[in-house]
Amino acid sequence: MHLDMIRDEVETTYDKVKSLAGWSVDKNVVLTITSYYVTAAKEFNAVDFSRAMAALKERAGWFSPLRGHLLPMMAAFLTQSDDSVDEEADRLLVKQRVLKQAGFRNTIHSYLAALLMSDDASQYQEEADQAKRLYDAMKKQHYFLTSDDDYAYAMLLGKQGENPEDHAKAMRAYYDALRKEGFRAGNELQWLSQVMTYIDITFQRQLVKRAWEIYGMLRDDTKAKPVHYPMIGFLTVFKVGDGEIQEIIRLTKQLEQSKRFKWNKEMALSVAAGHAMHQMTERADQVSVSLAASVEMILRAQQAVMAATVAAVAASSAASSSN
Repeated sequence: MHLDMIRDEVETTYDKVKSLAGWSVDKNVVLTITSYYVTAAKEFNAVDFSRAMAALKERAGWFSPLRGHLLPMMAAFLTQSDDSVDEEADRLLVKQRVLKQAGFRNTIHSYLAALLMSDDASQYQEEADQAKRLYDAMKKQHYFLTSDDDYAYAMLLGKQGENPEDHAKAMRAYYDALRKEGFRAGNELQWLSQVMTYIDITFQRQLVKRAWEIYGMLRDDTKAKPVHYPMIGFLTVFKVGDGEIQEIIRLTKQLEQSKRFKWNKEMALSVAAGHAMHQMTERADQVSVSLAASVEMILRAQQAVMAATVAAVAASSAASSSN
């Protein structure tokens, strides 16, 4: 798809989502929903989206995290399946309850983690326990940085079945090396260090160098910021070449010209990188995405990471406003 066609698709989808989600919904959330539909080459269906919104509202209590500003985004994720949105909503709540029983707190991030669980009910408990063991090991390595916004990563990476202590130590090794390389310390760097273990938990210094190279290219030509660290991690471990990085930059600049990104230019890079990720997974054999279970799984992981980032930013902004 030509760059201007992608931009037109983003603008059209954004306007449709915005009209249904409501003008009170955070623009970053609307842009993330837009990115989901465009990068997955999935046409926005207003009827399905509305039904998913209603299904979640019907099942969520007044104080449920689902009733927050991320409700439209969760609704969008429910529309990806061929099953009815009612079935998907019921399944999501069952998964989240299993996670809660395993020790995860009842926050929006536990629902995001639930999205990454398989649909086989017989595996719910095992996946929840694996994720909790990895999360606890991560907490030992970084007590103050590790919180509920790491739930989705714990679920995604826990499925690798590695020893949780060894896995968490690998994350810490990447965190320390990436910080020395020049990345800024904080939650975003922790997310990047987690993503670096997605293919293999064995520490590889060349990946640290490559992540810094990619960040440098993006930072020089786009609004690359720490919020993009997780995406840089995926681009690194999937061995995206310089030519593809330049294509991401070109699409980012095209999107930045749209008024939808006027005050959210950092989201243009997220959408462009997401589009590149989708193109890459479509030809997975050629780019050796060796441990990718399926295109669907990669896209789910990517969207959950973006959603977790949006949630963290929104929570931070709300806290600043209250102070």
